[in-house]
Amino acid sequence: MDVAATSPVVTANPATKSKKKVQPKLTAYRFMIFYRFMLAAFGGYALASYAAMLIAHYFSESQSSAAMSATMIGFLLQTAAFIWVFMVNKTLKATLGILIPAVLFYLAYQLLGK
Repeated sequence: MDVAATSPVVTANPATKSKKKVQPKLTAYRFMIFYRFMLAAFGGYALASYAAMLIAHYFSESQSSAAMSATMIGFLLQTAAFIWVFMVNKTLKATLGILIPAVLFYLAYQLLGK
């Protein structure tokens, strides 16, 4: 019994081990959130602006109504894109879901002519 009482007790400090493991994960998570925010802001803007240009060009008979309608649809589309980017589970799916429609709207606008 004396031997067990006199030997030093060595315990690991769990707080220092967990901080080293959490830091890279926290940094990666913060970068992912920042990337999604930038994608939602700029990608949503590009998607909405290309869609608005295409709609305004397609309905050019009544220019004032077409411009107002296209702008309102653009605002709705940008808001929906911002919400959708944070709702999707995978970042790649969010990126492709914003960039592919934006590129398609741009190509359709270019094909219709300026």
